[in-house]
Amino acid sequence: MSSDDRRTADDLDPWAPAESAPAPAKPRRRGLFITALVIFTIGVLFTIIAAATPLVLDRDAPTILYLAAMLFTPVGFLLGLLYAILGSRPPKV
Repeated sequence: MSSDDRRTADDLDPWAPAESAPAPAKPRRRGLFITALVIFTIGVLFTIIAAATPLVLDRDAPTILYLAAMLFTPVGFLLGLLYAILGSRPPKV
């Protein structure tokens, strides 16, 4: 055994991994959450506008408002569900 093979007093466990700073936990799929939130909010706004239009203009709301509400709101909701389902899975190692 040479002097190079000797362990220092600090290094008691030769099998312990080298101490390094743990990797910072980054948010997973943050973009999917933001996308779902924005699309759902747009759908809710179209729904509110479509409901308020007859009160303000004294006529029916344009069909495009109803179609946009029917498109954006469920798509945003489904993307939010997808985010929740994917977020509940443990991360791959």
